[in-house]
Amino acid sequence: MTTVLLAGRKLPHGDFEGDDWASGANWKTCTDSATGRMLAYATNGRVNLDGKQIRASVHPHDSDGITLPQAKQAVETLTSMTLVIPPHWQWSELLAHLKARKGAVVQLWYSGISRPYRFQARADFGHAVFISHYSPTAGSSMRVWDALDANTTHHGQWVPARDIRAAMEELSRRNGTTALYVGFVPLQPL
Repeated sequence: MTTVLLAGRKLPHGDFEGDDWASGANWKTCTDSATGRMLAYATNGRVNLDGKQIRASVHPHDSDGITLPQAKQAVETLTSMTLVIPPHWQWSELLAHLKARKGAVVQLWYSGISRPYRFQARADFGHAVFISHYSPTAGSSMRVWDALDANTTHHGQWVPARDIRAAMEELSRRNGTTALYVGFVPLQPL
């Protein structure tokens, strides 16, 4: 597999949630996989956990999709790090964070992402992805790792920022809040 760098930091390979059946999560490990990609990015590859490992450390066991607080518990159980969950972030805070290339796990409503950028047609459900950064030179897009992408050699794909924003705001609207669902692991030294 190739190594791709962003300002000296290794971009992680993908983590397909379809290989997580043994965890009993039945295709609902997107937050787990996105958290694993965030850890790999934050540590420059020194901590590279699969969604199965994240899910196995969630207690009590949860066979449904996990929340960001559950992902935080898993990160703290498995590492000496934490998943920071900003309580009231809006789009402007997330965009500034991603312009600084700090990475984030985001939860969203999958159908808010246009079909060419999704890995399946059926998309009327909550989902999570890892985003490493925003680039105005890549068509105002974000580099996104989607756990529904079966190609684990991928280093994410460019998705228009407007799609990510629409999908995140739709999940928030459905849950009766204006805050976005975001978590991140502070970047470790290279």
